[in-house]
Amino acid sequence: MFYILLWVCLFVVFVCAYWFGFKKEATQKCTQVDVQILPQEIKFINQKQVIDFASNKAQKGKCLVGTPLSKLNILQMEKRLSQIPFIQSAQVYANIDGKLSIELQQRVPMIRVERYDGMQFYIDQYGVKFPLCDQYVHRVLFANGNIFERFEKEDTVYSFVGNELFKVASYVDNDPFLKALVEQIFVRAGNEMVLIPKMGDFEIILGSTEDLSDKFEKLKVFYKEALNRIGWDNFGTIDLRFKSQVVCKKNKA
Repeated sequence: MFYILLWVCLFVVFVCAYWFGFKKEATQKCTQVDVQILPQEIKFINQKQVIDFASNKAQKGKCLVGTPLSKLNILQMEKRLSQIPFIQSAQVYANIDGKLSIELQQRVPMIRVERYDGMQFYIDQYGVKFPLCDQYVHRVLFANGNIFERFEKEDTVYSFVGNELFKVASYVDNDPFLKALVEQIFVRAGNEMVLIPKMGDFEIILGSTEDLSDKFEKLKVFYKEALNRIGWDNFGTIDLRFKSQVVCKKNKA
C-alpha cells in the first residue's frame, strides 16, 4: 500500500510540474535575444542586422523582446535567416526563461571571381557561389580573365574553368606557404592559368590542374632553394608546365 501511495504522489508531482512548466512556456515572453555569428573574423552581417531581419520578417516590425514565445514562429525565422546569401546555416531556439538564441554559420569565401563581363562573386570551400557584400570585403584569392562561369544564388561551380579555379583555390587555401604567396589567378585564352604572387614582379605559369601537387611542390622548392639565392627581380616568368623541371625566363629589363 505504501508503494502505491508513493507512486501516486510521484505521479501527481510530475503532472503538476509538467502543467506549471507548460503554462509558463505558453505565457513566457521573450526576455532577451542572443546572437552568435561564426566565424567571428568574417563580417558579412552583424548582430543588429540579424535581430532587425528576424524582427521584421517574424513579427512584421515588432520588437522580439517582450513578444510571447508562443507568438514567435521559430521554424519560419530559422528558414528566413538561412536564406540570407552569406549564411551557410542558421539555428534558432528559445529556453523556458525566455532567452531567444540565434546561431549563424557564415559562408567562408575561398576565392573571389570576376567574370569576363565584370560581374563578381565569391566561391566558398564547398564550391557554392554567393554574392559580394556591400558593407564588407573579405580578402581572398582573386581570379579574373577568360571566365564565363555563370552566377546564380547558391549554385555550385559547373564550368570547366570554374572547376579548375576551385581546385587551385582549394589547394592554395590548405597550404600556408602558397596562401601567403599567391594573390591572383589570371585565366588566359585556352584556359591556361597564370598565378600572380603578392611579392615580386613576375608571373607563374601554372597551365592546367594536371599534376597540380607536383607543380606546387616544384614551386616551393624553387622558392626556397633558388629564388632567394638568385634574386626575385631577375625573372619575368616561372613556368611549371614541364615535367620534373621549372623553366624560367629572365626579366627583359
